[in-house]
Amino acid sequence: MSDPTARLAYEHARALAARDAAHQALIERLLLRFADVLDSFDRLLADGAASDVETYRRSLVLIAGQLEAALAEEGMEEVGRVGERAEPATHHVTEVRPAPPGAGDDEVLEILQRGYRYRGHVLRTARVVVAVDGDTVDGDTVKHGTRQGTERE
Repeated sequence: MSDPTARLAYEHARALAARDAAHQALIERLLLRFADVLDSFDRLLADGAASDVETYRRSLVLIAGQLEAALAEEGMEEVGRVGERAEPATHHVTEVRPAPPGAGDDEVLEILQRGYRYRGHVLRTARVVVAVDGDTVDGDTVKHGTRQGTERE
């Protein structure tokens, strides 16, 4: 290949093919991990409710852990923990409550839905309940754990 343009096009096509192959391998590895989790569910469901409730619950916890480990190994991180300060980039405040003793303003009191980050990019913010200092929120009295009984969006 003496033509520099043809050589550049060839090298670009090779790089794209290599990237596509790596992406395909990642997807296949992740799908196989999910298949393992589905197999665990199949085994649990095949046993049915014949086992006691506590054993069934422990099995579900193990399967959830298996799925969480698979996602973590691929780089997905959980966002939102009780006790941390709510940040707009990673937390969606759905409710505010008066701060209990020892809790700071904007401290996460409860996680309503976990958030996730993948390779530094927030996939989904955590839906949280946060503490506010005192008995008022934006000048309104806090009633029943929410601002005037409404959700703060």
